[in-house]
Amino acid sequence: MNGDGFTSEVRQELASLPVPSMREARAELAGMLLHLGITSGVLAGASSEVRAGDLPLAQHCHEDELRIEVPSSSVGRRAFSLLHRAFDVRPSLTAISVSHRRPSGPAYRVAVPASVVRARERVRSQAPRHVSVDEDGSERDPETVALLRGVLLVGGSFSAPDRPAHLELSGVADDAVPLLLAALLQVLPELHAVHDASRQRLVIKSGDAIADLLVALGATRAFLHLDDRRLRRQLRSDANRLANADAANLQRVARRAGSQIDAIEAAVAGSGWDVFDEELRAVALARIANPSASISELGQLLDLPRTTLHRRLRRVEEAALGALARL
Repeated sequence: MNGDGFTSEVRQELASLPVPSMREARAELAGMLLHLGITSGVLAGASSEVRAGDLPLAQHCHEDELRIEVPSSSVGRRAFSLLHRAFDVRPSLTAISVSHRRPSGPAYRVAVPASVVRARERVRSQAPRHVSVDEDGSERDPETVALLRGVLLVGGSFSAPDRPAHLELSGVADDAVPLLLAALLQVLPELHAVHDASRQRLVIKSGDAIADLLVALGATRAFLHLDDRRLRRQLRSDANRLANADAANLQRVARRAGSQIDAIEAAVAGSGWDVFDEELRAVALARIANPSASISELGQLLDLPRTTLHRRLRRVEEAALGALARL
């Protein structure tokens, strides 16, 4: 599966999740609109009362409507349901002309009247903060999760699961970067994201962080697919590393055995087997007869411990070199 295929898989799964509460729907819509820049406030923290569901949407109205342009039909259906939940009005849904689409640009436009959005924001009141508690005891605001879900649905792009980890959140205006970073850090406190201002994007290259983010946002099938491919890639990498290490060890054994055999044969050719005493002669003969054998294999043939065999092979070489020097 290529990167576009996995990105589409994540979007389809996130778009199929149950439609959240009204406030979470507003937060998810705010995430979809984040590329337009949201500057009024920050996410909820220890001392902040502003939450993702409180972010104003009316300021993003185009002329007489609040318009959201989305990249696929599944995300279009999701935006339709979110707008209906947030404003209790049936949105309009239109396809963008193929001749005006960029290769990765929006495919559908979902909109509601601006008058409805402004009217709802005038009477809307803040709700008490509710959080979910993870297994490690950390708190996670569902409105923050909804905001990030909206960002990924419209501007998220993943590398293929069998490629190096890469998540790109594109189209993020400079004014919206602090908000998005605050949201990411609230969900993943150890996250490191790189802001590329020239291309208006945030980039995450940690496979663990991307996997954790998928789980947090509800894309469990995509997480399992990603984790399976990551595990396969890691096992393949480990197997290659072990194979390379074994090959290197075999090459070292072959070089060492070759130098020992050359020294033994040269000494025997010049001075005969008398250059070795009986103990060393058995070792020298075993080495010549088994040029590719490892130290462990030679030790088993001669019924000798590895350390003893090491010492005797070293003495064989010294005796052979000494005999050659006397010639």
